[in-house]
Amino acid sequence: MILVTGATGMFGGGVTDQLAQRGVPVRAMTSHPGSAAQFKRPGVDPVVADMDRPETLLDAMAGVDTVFLVSPMDDRVAVREGNVLEAARRVGVRRIVKLFGAVEHHGDPLGSLHDASVDAISQSGLEWALLSPTSVLETSLLSMIPWIEEVGGVVASAGEGKVAHVAADDVARAGAVVLADRRENGRDYVITGPQLLSLGDLCEILSRVTGRPIPYIDVPDEELERLLVEEANMTADQAEIGVICHFRAWRNGQATACTDTYRELTGLQPTTSEAWIASHRDLFSNARDKAPNPTG
Repeated sequence: MILVTGATGMFGGGVTDQLAQRGVPVRAMTSHPGSAAQFKRPGVDPVVADMDRPETLLDAMAGVDTVFLVSPMDDRVAVREGNVLEAARRVGVRRIVKLFGAVEHHGDPLGSLHDASVDAISQSGLEWALLSPTSVLETSLLSMIPWIEEVGGVVASAGEGKVAHVAADDVARAGAVVLADRRENGRDYVITGPQLLSLGDLCEILSRVTGRPIPYIDVPDEELERLLVEEANMTADQAEIGVICHFRAWRNGQATACTDTYRELTGLQPTTSEAWIASHRDLFSNARDKAPNPTG
């Protein structure tokens, strides 16, 4: 049995679906009782437990061999994942595969939290591995639709930094293989797309595919923080951990991983950015046109 934490999220949900399609017994964990019903289908065992409430985790892990560890991206990453690790050790889980990431954060708050969790897992005595996607197209581009609607372009502070963006479906497919079929203890499976591209490059593709100009509007970190706080109702800490630290890493050349791991695991070619954009064309084409002016 494989337990997937965060099973209602992008990564957890995708991996749950892929495991179920492969006929692998999977237990889908959510902290919300109302969400459990969506997992009631053949091959999936829904369970309600909360990483912030350690006492709920033991029953959720009963009979589990492997945990796919996914947690919300906030300042409680290390605490939540530590709770899962302790429960896993107590009930006899054999292996933990943690969702990590290919973008190097070099001691910024998000990186420090994940590094602490990886250190604890690697020293736990359990078998372990990391599933490390680079930045995901769904997060990087779909989150830009409100900017396209409001100011006519993609707004970020990534400079000319290049990333081999990966599709979420590819990450889920590779993750299911790692969980069900692979056993390299301590391996970091870095999952990327096939080509390093900047946000400017992606905007050129967006413009070509949609037939409308979608420019890249680069702003300083401080200006992006102001926009996220004022327009997206984020706190400064949420803006830093959830958005700005990623763009800073891109800008500083810390997101340049480009691997063949997806093909190695699945035998398939990874989704290109252009193919992904073409499949989501209508979402970008239908965004309202306004003149670029993110600071106005």
